[in-house]
Amino acid sequence: MSVESRVPDPVAEAAAHWRERYPDGARFAALTGLIRTYGTTIRAIDTVLRPLGQTMARFEVLLVLSFARRKALPMGRLRDALMVHGSSVTYLVDRLEELGQVAREPDPGDRRRSLVRITETGEEAVRQGCEALVAAGFGPLSELDGDELDDLGRMLGRLRATG
Repeated sequence: MSVESRVPDPVAEAAAHWRERYPDGARFAALTGLIRTYGTTIRAIDTVLRPLGQTMARFEVLLVLSFARRKALPMGRLRDALMVHGSSVTYLVDRLEELGQVAREPDPGDRRRSLVRITETGEEAVRQGCEALVAAGFGPLSELDGDELDDLGRMLGRLRATG
């Protein structure tokens, strides 16, 4: 054994326990690995965005709004695009509104709802966040080469298509 001891991979350990009791250990390992990788990726991206006063969750709201044709979306559409609970969107929009990065406004097509619009300050935050992510190689994804990124993108696309 080397001088430095290796930290055991929790996914491999969990998969070994799973295989002792249940079938299909490979799928369990893939699922567990995907979930843990998501968590470590979000933490890494948050570390990149934190100096800019952002989190991945708030940045994602701004990014979605910046991609919208009119730079604004109803809360329900924003919730669906982010795939989160409505109260989570409300919380994120509240925080971004306090920072002056989004504004709520009446929906001219439906007075019962409001739109969330990205402001110039929000657009600047998106620009800075995108530059920081690119400079950091998108966190853990910097470990993959172009072919691996293409393969990962195809595999994740297949999984998304089932939902």
